[in-house]
Amino acid sequence: MLSLVFLLAIPIILTAMIVLPFKNIFVNSLTDMPFEQWVAPGLIFIISSIALVPFLYREFFSLRIHRKMLVHISMAPYTKQKIIFGYLTVAVLEALLIGLVSLVILSVFIPVHLSASELLMLTIQLIIYLCILGNLIITIALAIDAVTPFLLISFYLIILVIFGNGFIVEFGFFPIAVESILKLQPLSLPYQSLQIFITGRVMEWSKFGISLLLSGIWITGNSFLLQKKLRQ
Repeated sequence: MLSLVFLLAIPIILTAMIVLPFKNIFVNSLTDMPFEQWVAPGLIFIISSIALVPFLYREFFSLRIHRKMLVHISMAPYTKQKIIFGYLTVAVLEALLIGLVSLVILSVFIPVHLSASELLMLTIQLIIYLCILGNLIITIALAIDAVTPFLLISFYLIILVIFGNGFIVEFGFFPIAVESILKLQPLSLPYQSLQIFITGRVMEWSKFGISLLLSGIWITGNSFLLQKKLRQ
């Protein structure tokens, strides 16, 4: 209950710490959209990212290093791929729900102007993004057996999530070389597709297809990693 209250308070905290000061620096986005309006989808992606972590951390890292996960997973009558997919689906749906509720809360404090088609596209791209991020978290949680390295890598991941996907600072403000790298990293693809749709009503099918394919392949890769861990 306390965790839920904390997660629902995040939209208010982000509004106070990011939107209010940043709107005086970035009055309009590079597409000439008011910053408060432009940044709203990015805040939802950030909040959903935060909401995704606790469930996957508990199931694939905390319980595993304390030898509490291995027994019930090894006895489950399912393939490792189905187990990964099942856990990931639960985590994504939970994070998606919190993200959409946060959107309602945000609309109280900042102008959120999303049409029905834009809201649908936000939901679709957010699900794909959460699948990619969830797979990355599962990989890190399964590959690392010590708390300190896990925390360090998680810290780097938080920085990448907040500042490396165009959620708060647009790619156009980065040097060209950095911008090119950030645009190619998988986590940024769904949000790029969303922004292209919002600003130009164009569906980026290439980014959409790559993101879906990557998610599917990554689930398979994580299933092999899980199987390897269960044998140790």
